[in-house]
Amino acid sequence: MLNTGRNGIIFDFDDTLVENAVFFEISRKKFVLFMEGLGFHSEEVLVTLDRIDIENVTKCGAFLKECFPGAMAQTYDHFCAVNDILPRPDLRREALDIGWWVFRQKPVPVKGSKDVLEELGRRYDLFLATKGDPTVQWQRIEDSGLKGYFRQIYVLKNKTRQEYVDIAQKNNFSEKNSWVIGNSIKSDINPGIQAGLNCIHIPNRYTWHFEMEEPVGEYLTLDSLGLVPDLLLRRELFGIHPHSRFFKYGL
Repeated sequence: MLNTGRNGIIFDFDDTLVENAVFFEISRKKFVLFMEGLGFHSEEVLVTLDRIDIENVTKCGAFLKECFPGAMAQTYDHFCAVNDILPRPDLRREALDIGWWVFRQKPVPVKGSKDVLEELGRRYDLFLATKGDPTVQWQRIEDSGLKGYFRQIYVLKNKTRQEYVDIAQKNNFSEKNSWVIGNSIKSDINPGIQAGLNCIHIPNRYTWHFEMEEPVGEYLTLDSLGLVPDLLLRRELFGIHPHSRFFKYGL
């Protein structure tokens, strides 16, 4: 990367530009009610569901669409087994369908996302980097109405330092004037910092705990996506540099 290169911004997609985790949370609650109706305790159900879901993602090495519904069916199987209950195929299908419900939901853009992309697109080259099941993610990007704002879109198996370095080098980013913006410390902020880019964290209350991690360096935190253009404009005008210290903006 060169300090004389392109001023670029790499945006995360899910829970940064569009709502996503909230649908998983709704599905989890539906599954708990389903399992409670069968006589199982909600806390035990959630602990088991999370454990199996993480195991599935880890085993697949990526966020494939089958992982979440599969975890619900496997959780149902587990509680049947430990309680010496014969699983019913119709109930197992119902458990699967509760998980698949998430993937039938159309993406809902975060409030103000189009305005933010429109404004930033006048001063920066915008890129999108998301991870997940490629078929699902490409369709969701198309359905979101945000596709046209980006110079390039990357649907990745994982988001690590190397993926961000590759994007930055391929597109000749200026390290000093380029950014990563996302809701996940693990998948957005830490690899962005490790790649030498400036980073803005926009927390989302529904971010999955699997995506939580201790930060490895300095970054900015904003309350909402809508504050990003003003922050970057202040930096351009007054030379505020995020690596000078960690601070929160807009609280």
